[in-house]
Parts: sequence; structure tokens; C-alpha cells
Amino acid sequence: MTPSDRRPALAISLRVSGRAVLVVGAGPGADERTSRMRDAGAEVRAVGPDRYRTDMCSGVFLVVAHGDDPAFDRRVAADASAAGALAYAHDQPDVSDFAFPALARRGPLSLAVSTDGVAPALARRMREEIQRLFADLGPALDQLLDDLARERATAAPGAARAQRLYQLACRLRFAGPLAVDGAD
Repeated sequence: MTPSDRRPALAISLRVSGRAVLVVGAGPGADERTSRMRDAGAEVRAVGPDRYRTDMCSGVFLVVAHGDDPAFDRRVAADASAAGALAYAHDQPDVSDFAFPALARRGPLSLAVSTDGVAPALARRMREEIQRLFADLGPALDQLLDDLARERATAAPGAARAQRLYQLACRLRFAGPLAVDGAD
């Protein structure tokens, strides 16, 4: 992918709770996408490539094609777009409306890493390091999240609450810089 081919993405958190989602594919990748959608509250229908029919895209909010055949995934994405659904074809950002970022989670805290399809391996590596940091912080991070949630729920909205929340968040600090091996 050259810089001119790159399609910058808008980083958002999409609420899919209660929405119909179709996942077409088989294997660990399709299973992971299905699990992420279900965890987010989507009403997921998962089918293998051998059971897929074009009409399955009708009336759904979002379609994920994650199989072993890139041409098939492209066709599913085209069917989804034609039906008015958001479309994703695995490892094909040129025909996908969205991407699945590498996601690190601890409780209500989610950090997503995306490279707009340029370097998915780097996004994965960064997710691994972020997940390690979450684990290293352990109960201290959980307590900080609880304190922030409690303050947000009890304080009146406004500039003072925003400042207090930021002060609490500043209890999290980074002890050292990130590094790249072999860099000058």
C-alpha cells in the first residue's frame, strides 16, 4: 500500500447493541469478530461461507466477511454495501467501510490501535504492549477507574467536574519512553 492508496479512517467507538450483524466466515478470525460483536451487544448471525446467501445482507446494520478467500470476502462486502449495510472484508481496506483496530481492554477502559491498514502487525504489537501495561498496573488501574466513575456519577456536570476528573486521571503516569530496537 503506497501513501496515495491509504484511506484514512475516522476513529470512533460504534454502538451496535441491539443491532443486527452478519458475520460470514470460519476460523479463529471470524470467531474473534463474532465474539467482539456479541460482547458489544449486537444481535449476531454467524454463517460459514458455504451457507452464505446474498439476501442475508438485507436488513442488517453491519456485515463482516472474514474467510479464507479474498475474492469471496470482496463479494460479500459488495453485497452488504448494495443492501445499505456497513461492510468489512478481512484485510481489504479498499472495499471496507470500517476496520477492526487492535484492542486492549481492562474493565471499562479500551484502547484501540489502528494504522489505517498500513501496518496491522504494528497495531497488534502495540496492543500487546498496552495489554501488558494494563496487567502490570492491575488493581491500581482498577481503583483509578472506579474513582473516576464514582466522581463522574456524583459531581455536577461542568468545568469544575471536568478539571477534577482530569486531575484524577493524571494519577496515571508513564514511567519511561517507548523505544524501537535498532533506531538511532
